[in-house]
Amino acid sequence: MIETLARARPLHILSREQGRPAEERAIVSVLKESEVVLPWAGMTDLSVQEERLRKEGAEIRSRIAHLDARLNDASFLNKAPAEVVEKERQRLEALKDRLTRIDQELS
Repeated sequence: MIETLARARPLHILSREQGRPAEERAIVSVLKESEVVLPWAGMTDLSVQEERLRKEGAEIRSRIAHLDARLNDASFLNKAPAEVVEKERQRLEALKDRLTRIDQELS
């Protein structure tokens, strides 16, 4: 369905473990549970894409710092319901995972 709607041929869906060749230059969008890799190095300015990933990484670092501070605040931990604290911990882990993937793409 994705191949038809996006008119992306051929479309390859790979697990994280499979990855892609290191020498391949591509545009990468890091999403919540996945990454979209478009091997269009010749069709776009990769420096613009690199800058976009750097800005996104900086924003995520800021959000991680905020969540870390919140989860290290004894007042928040004592007053907030356990479900809220757990949800914040999950958000923090998801952000850390996303930042790791962005850093991998930048390296």
